[in-house]
Parts: sequence; structure tokens; C-alpha cells
Amino acid sequence: MDMTEFIKTKLLFEYKKGQMIGLGFGNIINSDADVLILSAFSEPSFTPNSTIGALNEYLIKKSNINLSELIDDELQRKGYQVIDLSSRGLSLKKILLVNMGSRDLFRTSNKEDLAELVLNSLKQGLEKAGNFLSGDGNLFTLDVTALGTKYGGVKRKECFDMLINWATDLFASTKNITFLRFVSFDLDTFVDFFESIYRLKKIKPEQELTFSADYDIDKYSSFKQEISSALRNLDENPRGVIITCRSIIETIVKFRVKDNTVKLADGISLLKGATPPSIYSYLTTCRLLGNFSNHDPDFIPTRRDAEGILLLTLRIVEWHLANSNPN
Repeated sequence: MDMTEFIKTKLLFEYKKGQMIGLGFGNIINSDADVLILSAFSEPSFTPNSTIGALNEYLIKKSNINLSELIDDELQRKGYQVIDLSSRGLSLKKILLVNMGSRDLFRTSNKEDLAELVLNSLKQGLEKAGNFLSGDGNLFTLDVTALGTKYGGVKRKECFDMLINWATDLFASTKNITFLRFVSFDLDTFVDFFESIYRLKKIKPEQELTFSADYDIDKYSSFKQEISSALRNLDENPRGVIITCRSIIETIVKFRVKDNTVKLADGISLLKGATPPSIYSYLTTCRLLGNFSNHDPDFIPTRRDAEGILLLTLRIVEWHLANSNPN
């Protein structure tokens, strides 16, 4: 197994006490959640490049498990189907398939109409799946993929907003879900998931993460010049703001590990046990988005991206200044 494909949680925050929401980057074949949620058409014929097609190919090679032989009319009848793999010696425990509808939908000539039909099927299936999960008496974790976006014609932002709204309803209906992680394996999907999470106020990491009030720049001490510049450039240069934020946290990390040559990822890892979980999560998120901004020309950050990262950076700076030895 390629270790680089492990799912890495890049954003983590507590939505409600004891219930966490995360954003992961990696291959879902390595999911170790209690339930992995993905979508499929009601007729089990998988496109190799689809998420479920790639997973099925892996399962066939790994354990001689063919999902197409396990899917039955329950998927169409109920709108979802649970496939239990907990006894097969895999990191995957259960797969919950959400019905995208019939493949006959592809006879629809208008792509917008097709996407709307698939989206409606997913909404109905997710609602029923949510009711099923709410009735589970045990604690459980979830990994959720970008349903219907690759071959169902569903626009990513519409899909992600649907999933995030569904997640908030699920958290409201049961206390037994301890961790829900949205998982992507490509940059565009990751960024759109990230934007959707921050766009919906109901599940922002902290309610006070807003620029509704002016900031007292002077309290940020040696970082006030960089922070002042970032605040001015949120609209004009969001990429530059994110890169500036990465530079700020790099300075803080090197100071706290007392090593000016340490790589940022290694330094953050060294601080894992020495920082509050929220600060560690913020450091990881700022590093990742900073890398995308610095090295990936296809990543075009928005003001919302930059604003979110700057707010997390301010929390990091505040924590750092409050917990530094003045001597």
C-alpha cells in the first residue's frame, strides 16, 4: 500500500461537545471509519474512474469482494444500501451506498436536467440514510465522499452544500456520531469542500470567526505589519494573504521548536502534544492551504479562503503571544 495515499485530516474542529467535523485528503480505499458513504446508480455497473469503481477494483484485488454482486434492489427501493465488510479483515467496516437513480437518467439530453434528477435522488437517499444512522445505538464515525459529482453531473458546490446541511441535521438527530469527515482525493474537490464549510455559518469552527469588528493590530506585536498588510489585501490578493499567513505560522513554529531549519510540516508535528487540539488543527490547515497557494497555479483562492485562513492565523498568533516566555 502506498503510504502517501493515507487519508490525512487537514481540518478538524468540534461542532458539538464530543462530536467532531473534519476535512480529509487522501484515497478512500484507506478509510478506517465505521461507515464510508458514497454514491452509485441503482444498476451496479461501475465506471473504473469513478470513486466506487476504483474502490470496487481495490476490493476485488485485495479480498475478492465484488460490490456489483452485493448490490440488490434495496438500493433502489430504500434509496440507500448498507454493505457490511466488518468481518473481512479490511480497514473498511461498512459501506453505505446512496442511490443516484437509474442509469436511464442518462437518456436525458439536457445536462442541467440530468444533474437536477441525480441531486434529487441523492437528497432522498441521504434523508433516509440519515434516519437509519440516527437509529444506531452505538458510537460511530463517518467518511463522506463527493457524491454524484464525477459521473452524475452534479455541480460540486451544490453537492457539498447539500452534504453539509445533511451533516448538520445528522448531528442534531443523534449524539452517537463522534466524527464526520469529508474526504477528497483531488485539489479542486478539497478546495470546494473547504469553501462550503466556511460559507455556511452554522458549522464554522468558531462563531466569532468574523471580520464584523475592527482588529487592534497593535496587540499582535511583532506580527502587526504582516497582519495589517493581509487585512488590506483580502479582496485584491487572496493568494498573497494565504502565503503571508503561512509565513507567520512558520515563524511561530520555528520559534517554538527552537529550530530555524525545521520544515514546517515536521515542526507542526513536533508541536502536536504541546498545543491545544484546535491550534494544532489551525496550524495544519494554514500550512496546507499555504502550500496550495505557493506551489499550485491551478489553485485560485477566493477572499473567503483567505479570510478563513487569516482568522485561523490570528488565533494562532494570539495563542502564541499568550503562551510565550517574555524573557
